[in-house]
Amino acid sequence: MIDPTKFKSPKFSDVFEELENLFLDELENLLINQLIEQKEIRLHDFMDETLEFAGRTNFKLTLKRPNKNVWSVSLKTLRDALRHILREGKVPTLEDKSLELNEHDRLPIIMLVHCIPEEEYRARSFVGNIVKHEVLGEGRILRIGKSGNVEVQFRDRMAKLKPDFVRLKLNKVSSET
Repeated sequence: MIDPTKFKSPKFSDVFEELENLFLDELENLLINQLIEQKEIRLHDFMDETLEFAGRTNFKLTLKRPNKNVWSVSLKTLRDALRHILREGKVPTLEDKSLELNEHDRLPIIMLVHCIPEEEYRARSFVGNIVKHEVLGEGRILRIGKSGNVEVQFRDRMAKLKPDFVRLKLNKVSSET
């Protein structure tokens, strides 16, 4: 859930694209910096594997699993996976088919996204934020679909709404000291 003090406007459609792109850049940089600094990452929480960083171009990352595979991962595919996580509010597993990847990309992308701590995703996801609707009242964002429609759980029901029909609940920053 994003800290509501970061919202410049209560209109969801005004802040969504800008913040999503900013957070995608942050997560991509966080991951690449971690790979460059550490050279290899142990994935104890997810699977007992080591992922080694072998290089980067403007378009792809090269990764290795010792004595197993070498992968070339498109940065666009990685960004699409990060976008999916921010919109769904959860990190996918290997069995999760909601993240649409070809079989060649599935394992390296899933391994890469598990290199980033889950709290980093949660702090950058709209999932969980409170929104207001003129008729339905206040609700909590459950997920954001590929088309940008927002699934919101209101007290009485769940609704899938266009971004222009919800307003974010802002927390005012107190000026008292």
